[in-house]
Order: sequence, then structure tokens, then C-alpha cells
Amino acid sequence: MCFRPAGVNKPQECPNCKKKLAAIGGVKQKICPFCKTPLGEEPKPEPITVELEPGTYQRCTCGKSKTMPFCDGSHAGSTMSPIQFEITEKQQVKLCNCGKTKKAPFCDGSHTK
Repeated sequence: MCFRPAGVNKPQECPNCKKKLAAIGGVKQKICPFCKTPLGEEPKPEPITVELEPGTYQRCTCGKSKTMPFCDGSHAGSTMSPIQFEITEKQQVKLCNCGKTKKAPFCDGSHTK
């Protein structure tokens, strides 16, 4: 059985001409063959900055919520569950959006590494 990491055959899209570009031998292309636009790395996800009132919140982890970044119960029936957290005073917080933080649900700057 062959294991293929997720996203290996996911087509790129040129930001200039919008054409779909297939990976060649599992390697993403560096230049669009149609319009010759250089293709850089995909942008790193930035944290979600929100101002929150004191209370208990649940950060969605399944990605299906219609009220992102907060849970709306869409994970029901799956193995996913939200991350519950408490805010004690009104403040602006940065919620992780890359999935690499060690301080979930808050951003610890892992998206920059």
C-alpha cells in the first residue's frame, strides 16, 4: 500500500492568470508555465484578532462552524471537540489560526517559524 501525504496532488493556482497547475512528480511548480509568474510559498496563516468581553468561549477545531472562530456545534457526531477558554476582563486576544501553537487556543507565534 502506498502512502501519499495529504495535499501532494492538490493543484496550485496561479495568482496572476488563475490557471490550475498540477504538481510534477509531487513537486509544486516555481513558475507558471502559462504566464511566467513566479510562484512563491503559500502565505502563512495569521492569527485571528478579536476583542472579547469577560465570559467562557469555545474555539472551533473542526473547521465546520458557521460562527468561526467560535464553535456552533457543527462537530457533533465527529471525534473533534472545541477548546474551551475563559476571559476574565475585556481584552483583545489573538487566536491561533495555524494549528501549531503550544498555548491553544491562543497564538504563540508558531506560524512565523
